[in-house]
Amino acid sequence: MDLTGCIFYDLKVKGRHNKKLYNETAWVCECVCGNITHATTSQLLYGKKKSCGCRRKKTPSNALDLTGKKIGKLTVIKRNGTNKNGNALWFCQCECGSTIETSATKLRRGETISCGKCTKNDQIKHAREDLMTNKTIDGVQVPLLTKKVRSDSISGYKGVHRRLRNGKEKFEVTITIKGKRKYIGTYRKLDDAIKARKAAEKEYFEPYIKALKERERKQE
Repeated sequence: MDLTGCIFYDLKVKGRHNKKLYNETAWVCECVCGNITHATTSQLLYGKKKSCGCRRKKTPSNALDLTGKKIGKLTVIKRNGTNKNGNALWFCQCECGSTIETSATKLRRGETISCGKCTKNDQIKHAREDLMTNKTIDGVQVPLLTKKVRSDSISGYKGVHRRLRNGKEKFEVTITIKGKRKYIGTYRKLDDAIKARKAAEKEYFEPYIKALKERERKQE
């Protein structure tokens, strides 16, 4: 069978390919877009290959046009092909100036309403404002008082620092309140240092923690 000169959808057969594809006779084809591609006899006869691939990049005539739409903080700029599942992708610009590529499905469902970066920044800003206005007592940011110890702490307890003096191990205890560090003492045993730190927390931290709880109780 000679398919030379035959047209199958967007492909015009130019001649037989000198190599087989998938153990089948293959043909050199010219697409309507001008690209050259190769297709087997069965791909052409049964419509399994209709173009060089440019058809998949074209916007279907019945496709929903989101160009110019405002969705949350995003403005849809243009269609940007499809993803691996065949869903339409759209290029969007966020109010913050960043750009993202997302699917039409996520846009329509409201799952994507910003670039994500500015939303995170807004959350951080809101948390900072809440800390400064609602969680601060007499200049003390109360949630920071009970912040967990850093993972790289040698002693494993906040405010307890391991020191080596004259080859001997000791544990120095400090506590910070209103930006000022107070020295509590130095101890030979870690357990004693931790007890001293807990006592200092009760003395210096507890009044602020109780005051915040009382304020929140009154606001309920």
